[in-house]
Amino acid sequence: MHKIITTLLITLVLTLTTEAKTFSINEGAISFNAPDGFELMSEQLIMIKYPKGNPPSNALINDSTETSIVFDLRGGELPQSDIEKTRMAYESAYKRMVGGFELKVNKTAKIAGQKWAQLEFISNTIDSKVYNIFLITGYKKQMLIFNFNSTLKEFEKYEKKFRKSIKSIKLK
Repeated sequence: MHKIITTLLITLVLTLTTEAKTFSINEGAISFNAPDGFELMSEQLIMIKYPKGNPPSNALINDSTETSIVFDLRGGELPQSDIEKTRMAYESAYKRMVGGFELKVNKTAKIAGQKWAQLEFISNTIDSKVYNIFLITGYKKQMLIFNFNSTLKEFEKYEKKFRKSIKSIKLK
């Protein structure tokens, strides 16, 4: 009996320590589960990581700082009827503005009951290549943006975890 209880306690502890953490914005109306090990990025690190201005309000980062998740509401309404146009406009803009832009996916996805523009692409940073899963949709007269990104070195480790996080997105 003692072995059974010990095994159950160990299983419970392992389960609790590997659970994803839920993050939210807009007073909890928008939430998702981040992979284990991601924490909120400090304001100082956000300013360093996004030096070109207009940094995200919310970003998570892993221990290595090579993998992050941005989630943010931005001004400007984005009706569901404009998702296709928005998707194509972002592809065009990224082709012009992002160094080493290599498009992998450009589609409309259904997440949390609505349409999202989904672009996946590789881009250059100062010292590495990064895989981005960029998602955008309209939410209450604003644009809701997620960007799951990782250096190519770490992307294979995080790809399934990112996709699981995307499936956990909830909108109220």
